[in-house]
Amino acid sequence: MIIYYFVLIISLIFYFIQKDKRVPSVSLFFCFMLAIALFVGLGDMIGGYDRYIYGEVFDSIADEMRGKGNISSLFYLVNGKEYGYFVWQIIVSVFTPNRYIFILVTTLTIYYLFFRVMRRYMLDYPLAVIVFMGMLFYFTMTYLRAVFAIAILWQGIRYIWERKFWKYAFFVVLAASFHTSILIALVMYFIPIKRYSKKTIIIWLILCFVAGMTPLPNIILANAGSLTEKNTGEVNAYELQEQGFRIEYVLEVLFFIWLIFKNYNKIDTDKRTLTFLNMTIVLCFILLFFMRFGQGGRFAWPFYIGVFYIIPYLVSKNKTSLPLTSIVLVVFSLLFIRISIAWESLNVPYTTFLTNGTPAGDGKIFNKYEYDLNYVDDKFYRPAFDIAL
Repeated sequence: MIIYYFVLIISLIFYFIQKDKRVPSVSLFFCFMLAIALFVGLGDMIGGYDRYIYGEVFDSIADEMRGKGNISSLFYLVNGKEYGYFVWQIIVSVFTPNRYIFILVTTLTIYYLFFRVMRRYMLDYPLAVIVFMGMLFYFTMTYLRAVFAIAILWQGIRYIWERKFWKYAFFVVLAASFHTSILIALVMYFIPIKRYSKKTIIIWLILCFVAGMTPLPNIILANAGSLTEKNTGEVNAYELQEQGFRIEYVLEVLFFIWLIFKNYNKIDTDKRTLTFLNMTIVLCFILLFFMRFGQGGRFAWPFYIGVFYIIPYLVSKNKTSLPLTSIVLVVFSLLFIRISIAWESLNVPYTTFLTNGTPAGDGKIFNKYEYDLNYVDDKFYRPAFDIAL
């Protein structure tokens, strides 16, 4: 796992190099995001099950594109109404039939979209990067459709405070065509853009906490459509499985709310800042509501951009003797380490697909989902077609 911690160290170095710059270097930020994207995109099946499923589905589409060309016969591969991701696979398959290249191209595209939105809206993207590493980085290794949908959604985030409903709705619908769970982000447009009282926020936090202890989240998850990459009874049962009291969700909420309330009166009332503030608060509501369901927490992902913005913003507003910057660095570094430990069996040892051999991770997943062992000897092998890239 050392190489994963090295990624965190690089992120911290980037932060310390840029933190005192009045205008951080966009070029250096781009190079950093590109390096992280390459690390994720070149990884050989890191994340396990999900990448194998993505690869298998893409192989089917690429084979059909080079065979009969009857794409309509593959509509059964579409999850619900998520045709956007289906079309994306068709587009990439025109240029390459290789599943590893597909994952790399998809990852690079996702990270470019992240770079674009963070450069445009983050007031302090060196610190926002550390928050990103602690909250979203590991998910970009595994949940490609979900993070792609988030990256698309965030391109239209400004239309919330600009009050341009149809433009915002366009990005929501486009993102939902990659992952339907993104539809929850539509609610942000209808939340009045204002600074709510602490009392109101606390009341809603308590209500969400209480509701999270009831069967209501289970009912919502059961009727929210597919949240996973393959619509099987086995996977749906996993999605709906109660995973106990997720204390980490509660601790995250307490930290975010403490940070916000501590500097609440210093928050400006411009519409952009209030939008990101309210997104962070809504994220807290969702985490408490789904605190017994790890997969339910995915509904909070579209709102992460609020945290990426508001935490560096609050740090810049802090005028007390409290070392808030150090606290943020430690907290999100610990979040990164916690996920690293939890995912260790899936992601070690790290290898790229440029090197032949057995992929990293759990051998049981490899034995179950690697449908052609010839990939071990040649990562550019194609079982149906002998096509050079």
